[in-house]
Amino acid sequence: MKKISTVDLKELNKLVSIEKIRKVIELLRDPENGCPWDLKQDYQSLAPYSIEEAYELVDAIESNNIDNIKNELGDLLLQVVLISQIAADKDDFNLDDVANEISNKIIRRHPQIFDHDYTNNDLPNESWERIKNNEENINGIKSKHILDKIETNIPSTLRSIKIQKKAASLNFDWKNKTQVLSKVDEELTELKEAIHKNNKDNIEEELGDLFFTLLNLSRHLKLDPDQTIRKANNKFILRFNTMENILDEMNIKWHNLKYSDLEKLWSKAKLIHKEDKNEF
Repeated sequence: MKKISTVDLKELNKLVSIEKIRKVIELLRDPENGCPWDLKQDYQSLAPYSIEEAYELVDAIESNNIDNIKNELGDLLLQVVLISQIAADKDDFNLDDVANEISNKIIRRHPQIFDHDYTNNDLPNESWERIKNNEENINGIKSKHILDKIETNIPSTLRSIKIQKKAASLNFDWKNKTQVLSKVDEELTELKEAIHKNNKDNIEEELGDLFFTLLNLSRHLKLDPDQTIRKANNKFILRFNTMENILDEMNIKWHNLKYSDLEKLWSKAKLIHKEDKNEF
C-alpha cells in the first residue's frame, strides 16, 4: 500500500473540522492507494460497529467524562462519514445528502419553530409522530396496521417504547403517571396469581405485561428505561464489590456465609454508599 506523501499530509492538515475527516476517509477508500481494511467494508460489515460506538458514547455520557464524550462522538462520526463514503462510491448518496436530509426532516417536523403560517396550538413532541405518519403515507410506506411499521430488529425495550409512542400519537394512552401506576399494580397482582397457579405460559405472559407497563411508566416519567436499568446495574455492582472488599479484609469466603450473613453484609454495603455523596 502506498503511503500518503509528506506533501499530501501537509495539505490534508490544512483542512479542518468535517472537511478534514471527509478527506481522510476519501483517501482511505482510494481504490489504488487506500487502506485494504477500509476498502473491503460495506453497509453490512459496519452495522455492528455503529451500534457498538453508540453504546460507548452513552457510557461516556453517563460517566460524565467530557473527554470521553468528545472521543466517542468522534468514533460515531467516523461511522457516519465512512458509511456515507461507501454510499458515494456506489453512487447511492453522499454525506451532503445525509446532512441535507436530516436538516429538512427536522425543519418539517418542527413547524412551530420554522413555519410562520403554522396555526395549530400544539408542541413539537405532540406533532412529531403525526407529521411522521403523514410523511410515511406520502412516501408510500403503507401497512394495514400502523404498529407494523415499527422495526422488528431493534432491542425489545426500544421497540416497546416506540410502540407506546406510536399508540400515544393516536391518543391511545393513559392521561397521567398515576393511571399507569394503577396498571402496574394490576399487572403485578395478575403475575402473582399466575405464579400461585404455577402456570408457566401464563407466568411468562403476565411478566411480559408487567415489563411492558413498567416501560410505559418510564415513558410517562420521562426516564429512559435503558439508562435507568444501566444505573441500577452499576449501583448493584458497586455494592456487590463493596461486599467482596469487606469479606477480603475479614479473610472470609463466600461459601462460609449463611443467607442471613449475606443480608447483613448487603445492608452494610448499602449503608457505606448512602454516606457517599457520589452514590448513584
